[in-house]
Amino acid sequence: MRLHRFIGTFDLSQKTLAITDSELASQWRNVLRLKTGDTIILCDGKGLEAHATITGMDRSSAQVSIESVEKPERVARKKAELFCALLKRENFELICQKATEIGIETITPILTNRTVKTGFNRERIEKIIREASEQSGRTTLPVLNEPTTLAEAMISVTPGRSVFFDLSGKELTQEEYTSEITSCFIGPEGGFTEEETETAQKTGLIIGSLGKLTLRGETAAIVASYLITR
Repeated sequence: MRLHRFIGTFDLSQKTLAITDSELASQWRNVLRLKTGDTIILCDGKGLEAHATITGMDRSSAQVSIESVEKPERVARKKAELFCALLKRENFELICQKATEIGIETITPILTNRTVKTGFNRERIEKIIREASEQSGRTTLPVLNEPTTLAEAMISVTPGRSVFFDLSGKELTQEEYTSEITSCFIGPEGGFTEEETETAQKTGLIIGSLGKLTLRGETAAIVASYLITR
């Protein structure tokens, strides 16, 4: 039976823990219908996870006993960062969810010339990221940065190790993704402008393509996230 997994600031060096987060305790009791004696998995957000047994519960708290602690090797092959333009509707939320499941370490929203949406609900997206991390078996949470301009983002990466996706770019080989790329840039609904692409090239970014078909922003971000984490 699959065990429920939770990521939080748990001190897994202790033999017993008191869970004082009333929202979490309520979820265990009222939503998941967990009870005394059930086994769960707790992650400290730093790479450790523990099998724990619920020893007591009430309306606002719970107590658990730590049975075993380990540091599993359940991460992407390399640390990778996604720079993605904020998209309209729930599309940016979808990107954060799927990039988390794939193994992206850092997600940075970028503001481009064609960006329409300029803000996001951090609390909501952090909740989505946490749930995606728990569901996928991650032991750490990806970093969600505040929005930044495309220009600032481009000078923050290492030249030659970041790919700027545009239809005008070249298709990269699997070997290039595996050996070189550690970050990628995905544009807004209307794509990057020619000026932005030229600036990226002058900055030393690799101008790459995901193929001859025009992908939606969220599709491109998900595909690119997979490629750069392999």
